[in-house]
Amino acid sequence: MNGNKHLKFDLKNKITLSLLGFLIIILSLIYFIVLPTVKDIKIMGNAIEAQREDLEKKYVKGQSLKKLTENLNKIEPRLKLLNQIFINKNRELEFITSLENEANKSQVSQKINLSAPSKETGPNFKKIGLQLFTKGDFEKQLSYLLGLEHLSYYINIKLLELSPAGGETNSLNMYLDADTYWN
Repeated sequence: MNGNKHLKFDLKNKITLSLLGFLIIILSLIYFIVLPTVKDIKIMGNAIEAQREDLEKKYVKGQSLKKLTENLNKIEPRLKLLNQIFINKNRELEFITSLENEANKSQVSQKINLSAPSKETGPNFKKIGLQLFTKGDFEKQLSYLLGLEHLSYYINIKLLELSPAGGETNSLNMYLDADTYWN
């Protein structure tokens, strides 16, 4: 009977040891394989989320760039007009010739005086004072002013003075003080 009891004890121990061994194998698989894999999956998930956010930001920037391009295409024809408004520093003669042509068309005599660039200049342009002295009758002076207004240059008139010309009937002297913008 002693031998039989011993066999049962050994069988019980074998089952317990087998279960314990199986449990150790399962726990070691979990510890060495499953947990690192879960950790890697979380890292990959975070990386994917970061990439998704980055792509969303790039998409928004792309949309902004697309909108900016559309707006630029809309205003591009006006940019050419803006470039014409500013007097090119290498084309002073063209500007003065335009003023003289307007005076000739309106049949007024004219004296032009350009001053030195103002200290109030921007990074892309210079503000230069312009004084015009003209002589002619009222209708011709008015025609001259209208001609100046239709020039493609931006002339900001600050002061306009009309006075009778000494000794001549219907003749007026006109003094214009203005700012012009040069690039």
